[in-house]
Amino acid sequence: MPEVVVGGVHIAYQRRGRGAPLVIFHGAFEDSRMWDEELKRLSLQLDVIAWDAPGCGASGDIPTTWHAGDWADAASGFITALGLTTPAVAGFSLGSVIALLLARDHPTSVGRLVLVGAYAGWGGSLAPDALAERIAAVRFTMEHPAAEWADEFLDSVLAPDAGPEHRAHARSLLEDWRPATTAALLPVMTQDLRPGLAKIRTPTVIVRGTADARSPRSASLELCELLPEARLVEVAGAGHDCTGPELDAVLVRASQEAHATADPPNG
Repeated sequence: MPEVVVGGVHIAYQRRGRGAPLVIFHGAFEDSRMWDEELKRLSLQLDVIAWDAPGCGASGDIPTTWHAGDWADAASGFITALGLTTPAVAGFSLGSVIALLLARDHPTSVGRLVLVGAYAGWGGSLAPDALAERIAAVRFTMEHPAAEWADEFLDSVLAPDAGPEHRAHARSLLEDWRPATTAALLPVMTQDLRPGLAKIRTPTVIVRGTADARSPRSASLELCELLPEARLVEVAGAGHDCTGPELDAVLVRASQEAHATADPPNG
């Protein structure tokens, strides 16, 4: 895989297609391979770049000193290293939090946002009891093999009618996840990002599946209220990951709009 070095960390990525650029951030317990089917479809219309987040897939490990701002800096540095100018950025679940940190701390790096299965951090989107349960479940994954938690986790991520190939692909990625990455990400995910959302002026689409068992609908509605330029798209019957033609259409539109309004590289 190609890679760039940002802040001393090697960040691997997949890149396919031509046209308006789209940068996509995967969720927890996976890497850019989660987007394999989307890369095939979207690359017919877009220049699609899917990173392996630091600490994931083929990317290097996360420095032990990292905090939330370092994730935003890494995302911005990744976009800069690829020579992109205000591309559309999409983030799924964990990736939605990284995308929000990026847009908050580096607003000139992002032309449009698409947040899928989104959170304003778990601390900003989950009730206290649900937050405690989520943290306990994540800590369990750090201490036990995937065989002991994979099925329950996938049940909460995928729609009930998800095909066996899709589920098997998602399951295979869990085996490559690094517990040290979970430990580094947990403080980032448990934040409450709501106080800083009003400063994010990037046009944003919140995409939520009506069968999402992980991110409550109230979280998506509150994000739409707090982000100055946000709208909600709900995908009937979709689970937390929302993959399929309706998400594709949102991603293509956001990418083309961002490309149409982008400043020239030296403008």
